[in-house]
Amino acid sequence: MENQKLQIAYIMDPLCGWCYAASPIVEQLRAEYGDKLQWQIYLGGLIRDSRVLGPRFREHILTASQHIEQITGQVIGAGFKALIEQPDSALDSRPASIAIYELILQGDANKTLDYIHRLQNHHFREGFSLNETDLLISATDGLLDDQSGLKKKLSEPKTWSDLMDPLFTQGHNMMTSSEGQGYPTFAIKYRGRYQKVQHEDFYGNPEGLVTALASVISEVVEGRSPALKAIVTERLS
Repeated sequence: MENQKLQIAYIMDPLCGWCYAASPIVEQLRAEYGDKLQWQIYLGGLIRDSRVLGPRFREHILTASQHIEQITGQVIGAGFKALIEQPDSALDSRPASIAIYELILQGDANKTLDYIHRLQNHHFREGFSLNETDLLISATDGLLDDQSGLKKKLSEPKTWSDLMDPLFTQGHNMMTSSEGQGYPTFAIKYRGRYQKVQHEDFYGNPEGLVTALASVISEVVEGRSPALKAIVTERLS
């Protein structure tokens, strides 16, 4: 009998700095648990329209970036900071989310996660704008089997909201139903319902989350006795 997989929902936004901060957690879980996890990626819609940064929002982003570096050790590149400081800089979750969703539709969660990782590095380390459709398309090289559908969708900005608003709502609903309070939210399906993983405790220590999930993996995936269930559930819910 084939082992079950632990379903893990990842609710994220490509412009979310804390999602980038959590990328080592994602990569560590993938490395340690591989095909024991069934990833489900949801898009949150942090910025649902093109928004030119005002002084207050710009300062908020730069302050959060410094906070991310201090807490997690994730590098926020000089290119990103320069991008945010440009007076005409604008952010829009829709184009990158459209590209991510195209990977989701392809049905390979690992390729989708690889693509998200690429975009996060391009944006937060190298300082590229995720409004650049050529970048979004070229970043799918080797991951997306057919780029034609993505090129068509990205070439029609007037349709972006109609395409993405229902998906953003779905992601937001998934976040609230699992008692998440922002992006990213990680939730595991345990005993019939999704329960939030308290990933914030493991910024800078992704190996700790691997350890905390071990007994849940044993129960759900390997069918072992949940001897440590109470301790793990308290830490994760």
